[in-house]
Amino acid sequence: MPSQLTLKDAAPQYLEHLRAAGKNAHTVRTYGKALEAIAGFFGEAKTLKTLRPADVGRFLKSDALLKKPNGKERAKPTIDQIVRVLRMLLEWAQAQGHVAAIAFPQDAMPKRRRKQQAANQQTQEPEAETHEAQPGN
Repeated sequence: MPSQLTLKDAAPQYLEHLRAAGKNAHTVRTYGKALEAIAGFFGEAKTLKTLRPADVGRFLKSDALLKKPNGKERAKPTIDQIVRVLRMLLEWAQAQGHVAAIAFPQDAMPKRRRKQQAANQQTQEPEAETHEAQPGN
């Protein structure tokens, strides 16, 4: 069952996960900055399980992602990095049981992730029974 984990609580847990996985201090610090931008849009009290793909879609088009706090445009690599950190946070949250599904618009997922998700959904769906009614029985 998904938990009530908020962005405020998820960020340090995710960063600790990265440290435990051997990520260097610069990477962890950079991801922390990305998580600040994400929390700035959604709010720290937002629970991960209440995020919907439409919410993430709005973030992907928002000034919180596309512009720096000073109003200048962010560089495309920085935008891509923040989006990647959000996706990886949600994947981590799913693996930890905090969310049932990754709330990310399909068209914003990398192609290989879309293929993986489609394959996972097909294996999770029960096969439809194809018994036809037999007339006269």
